[in-house]
Amino acid sequence: MTVREGHEMRWGGLAGLASLVLAIVAGILLRNAPGIVASPETIAMYLAGSLRTIMAAVVLAAAAVALFMWFGATLATAFRLADPDSDAPAVVLSGFALTAAIGFMATAVFGGMAYTLASYPALLVLAALPYTALTIVGTIAGLAIALPLAACAVAMARTDVFPRWMAWFTGFVAVIRVLGAITVLGGGGVLMPGSALAGMLPGALTGLWMLVLGGYLVREHLPSISPQRRQAPGPA
Repeated sequence: MTVREGHEMRWGGLAGLASLVLAIVAGILLRNAPGIVASPETIAMYLAGSLRTIMAAVVLAAAAVALFMWFGATLATAFRLADPDSDAPAVVLSGFALTAAIGFMATAVFGGMAYTLASYPALLVLAALPYTALTIVGTIAGLAIALPLAACAVAMARTDVFPRWMAWFTGFVAVIRVLGAITVLGGGGVLMPGSALAGMLPGALTGLWMLVLGGYLVREHLPSISPQRRQAPGPA
C-alpha cells in the first residue's frame, strides 16, 4: 500500500523554514556582539547597552529551536515510513532532540545571564567569564548537530525519500560541523571559536541544508513512501 504523507510533511517543512528565518533574524540582532578575545570592558558595555536587543534575539532563537525540533521529527517520520527496520530514523529524532535541548538551554542561560548582569551593574566586571563560556558551549554544540546530520545522510542513502545527492551534501555538512567544533582544542585567528570560519561557515551550510530540505517538504516533492508492513500471524 502506498502512503502519501502530503500535508503533514508540508507543515514540518514550513516549521524548518520558519526556524531558519528566526535564527537568521536573531543572528542579525546579535551581529555587533563582541568576540571572546574582546576586552572585559567591551563585553560588559555590550551586555549593559544592548539588553533589549539581546532579549529579543533570545526569544526568537528559542522559538527557532522549538521549530527546529518539529522539522527534525518530520524528517524522522519520513525516514521511518520508508525504512521501518532501520535504526537511522530513531537516531535522527534523538539527535534533533539532543541538539534542541542544548540549544534551548544555551539560549535561555545566555538571556538570563545578560538580564542579570545588566540589572546588577556591580557584576559586569565578571561578564567576560560566562560570555566566553557560552561561546565555547555553542561551538562544541556542533558535535551534537553532527549526529542527526550523519543519521540523515545514512537514511537518505538507504531510501529514496530525498535525492541521492542530498546524502552526500548532508554528510559533508556533518563533517564541517565536527571540524568547527574541534576548534576549541586550540585554534586561533580565523579558527578561533566563534570566528567567521569556525562559527559562521558551519552555520551557513546547516542553514542551506535546512532550506533545501524544507523546500522539498513544502513542495511535497517527495516520492511515494511505501512502508514495509509485517503480515500478522495466522491463516491468510
